[in-house]
Amino acid sequence: MRLRNFLISTAVLLGLAIPAHAQVEKSKRPRVAILEFPVAKNAYEGWSWYGDNHNSESRMASVIQELFVTELSEAGAGKIRLIDREAIEKIRAEQSFGQSGEVDPATAVKLGKLLGVKYMITGKITRFAFKKSGFSTGGLTGWGVGRLTGNSALGAVAGDVKIGKAEFSGRLDARVIDVETGEIIGAAGDDSKVSNVGVKVAGTGGEIQYDQTMVNQVFEPIIKAMSPKLVSKIMSDQ
Repeated sequence: MRLRNFLISTAVLLGLAIPAHAQVEKSKRPRVAILEFPVAKNAYEGWSWYGDNHNSESRMASVIQELFVTELSEAGAGKIRLIDREAIEKIRAEQSFGQSGEVDPATAVKLGKLLGVKYMITGKITRFAFKKSGFSTGGLTGWGVGRLTGNSALGAVAGDVKIGKAEFSGRLDARVIDVETGEIIGAAGDDSKVSNVGVKVAGTGGEIQYDQTMVNQVFEPIIKAMSPKLVSKIMSDQ
C-alpha cells in the first residue's frame, strides 16, 4: 500500500500519467442518494396550527436532506460517493415522483436505479414536539419586555405578545435500502432536545412560528450522530 501510494505521488510530481488501476478504489465506492425526510403523520406534539403548514413541512424536509448531505460527506469521506441533490430532483420531476413525500421501498428502488446508485437513504421526521411554559405580556411596556426576556430588541413588539420558555424536541428515523435487492440493510433513529425563548406577535398564526434555525438546532445533532451509523451499515454490506 505504501509503495503504491509512493509511486502514485511520484508520478503526479513528475507529471506522468497515473495508471488506471490507481483509480480502482474510488470507482468501488458505493454510490448513495439521500432523499428528503418528510414529516410523518401525528409527528407534531404540542403545536397549535392555523391554516396550511405544507410549505413549512416542505422546507423542513429540504433542510434535513441538506444536513444529511453535509454530515454523510464527512462521515463517508473516502468510503461512499453521494449523488448531487439536483440530479435527484431532476429525476423525480421527470418521473413525476412527488417531492417531500414519504418514499416506500419499491419507489426508492425504482428511483435508485434511474439514478444509478447502489443505496438509497430515506426516512421521516417521526416527532417534532413543542412544550411551553409562559405568560401573556398584555399591556407590558417595551422596557418590561426587555427586562423579562433579557433582549431589549423585543421592546419594539411589546403589547399583545406571548413570551415564554419553550422546549423543542425531535426524532428522525432513517433506513438504508439496497437498490439491487430492495432490501432494507439497516436503520437508525435518534432524538434531540433544545430549550429556547419563543416570542409570538398576536395574529401571526400558531403558538410559535418555527424557522430553519430552529430546525437546525433540533435536528443537526441527531443527523451528526446518525450519519456514521448509516455509513457503517453501508460498508458492512460490501
